[in-house]
Amino acid sequence: MRSPALARISLAVLGAAACLVGPAAVAAPGKEMTALIGKPFSATRAKLVAEGWTPVETHLTNSRGEAERSRGEATKFLEAGFAEIERCTGGAKNYCFLNYKRGGKCLRVRTLGALELPASDPKVHGAGDACPSKQKPPG
Repeated sequence: MRSPALARISLAVLGAAACLVGPAAVAAPGKEMTALIGKPFSATRAKLVAEGWTPVETHLTNSRGEAERSRGEATKFLEAGFAEIERCTGGAKNYCFLNYKRGGKCLRVRTLGALELPASDPKVHGAGDACPSKQKPPG
């Protein structure tokens, strides 16, 4: 059984460690990365890459076997050099999904709006620890 003094010391050490590594490093899995919400996608992507997140190309296909990332609004991301685009919903609200990996962790970023650089940079609408949608291997 632990003594109350030892428990207080353990909590103090854990608290100090959390302060040293910063809140993003100790965020619980499954929580949205709220600091990214509302920021322009291009700046957010640059920050993620600088922090060691690697863009992940995906190969999600629709029922006709067409690559989702090469259809509609997603093509604008591909043309702009954002190969991590998985798909876009299109329509008035146009949500797009982009994927990253660091170590063994996945990150999915959801944007809202059209990509028409430099005039229009979609905003980050959500970000969380999700891996890409189920995919068929290329070929």
